[in-house]
Amino acid sequence: MIREVWRIELGVGVGPFRLGASIAEVLHALKSRLPVRPFEIAYDAVEPYKRDVVIDSAEDGLKLHFDPVRQTLKVIEFYDVNRVALKFGRVVIFGGDISATFMSVYNSYVLGYEGGCVKFPIPAEYRNLYQNGTDLPMEFPNGATPAATGFMVFVGGDYRSPGLPAPTKKHYFEEVEVEIGEEQTSLVFTGRKQCIQLGWSPQEVVSELGAPVSVFRKSEDPNDGATVAGGLVGEYFHNYPHLGLDILYDSMHRASKVILKTNALG
Repeated sequence: MIREVWRIELGVGVGPFRLGASIAEVLHALKSRLPVRPFEIAYDAVEPYKRDVVIDSAEDGLKLHFDPVRQTLKVIEFYDVNRVALKFGRVVIFGGDISATFMSVYNSYVLGYEGGCVKFPIPAEYRNLYQNGTDLPMEFPNGATPAATGFMVFVGGDYRSPGLPAPTKKHYFEEVEVEIGEEQTSLVFTGRKQCIQLGWSPQEVVSELGAPVSVFRKSEDPNDGATVAGGLVGEYFHNYPHLGLDILYDSMHRASKVILKTNALG
């Protein structure tokens, strides 16, 4: 039974997925669904910045394509439109128990719109009728009605070269400067005009950057920690993958190190 109904917004997104969202945002959306569906992440381990990063949710018949440099969502592709109910406006146009037959002998005809396209199967015997961009008919010569098998949402008018959407977060991919002074070292976010400093507490950092996506303790070894207020506290990281940085706090809960990274997968 289909429990979710996702809204299609051409050039914008589908359901919980927005074009321009970061990988971290999309992963959060996927993991927030109940039950969580399994998914796979594919990328080029040799040249990670040349090929798209793709998240494939087979149970949803869904692939999410990300720009390899900015790591933002640029194409939402449903290769099986019968797994999730999809509506355009107020009308549900995909989803249910409908399935195409003899898919192995079909080619695809792509009907394009600004911000999206729909794929229709074409029987091999009628393939030559639509090679020159001829409009897809309401029915084939044998009386069969074309049924959509795929759907894509993207920016622009051509699915073969989609545009790069603006990030959903205002200051995503912003320039960061490191200022090293005699008394303090600061990390300055030029877009949002905020900064953090070494020596700050987690509360001070969170007030500037927001809550971390995850927390990682450097070691569970009690000997690695220090006795604070009767308890043992070791070093730990606050991870901000969407900002490309990790912050290490010492046993006194002071920021002792900031690690800047590119977030290359692998």
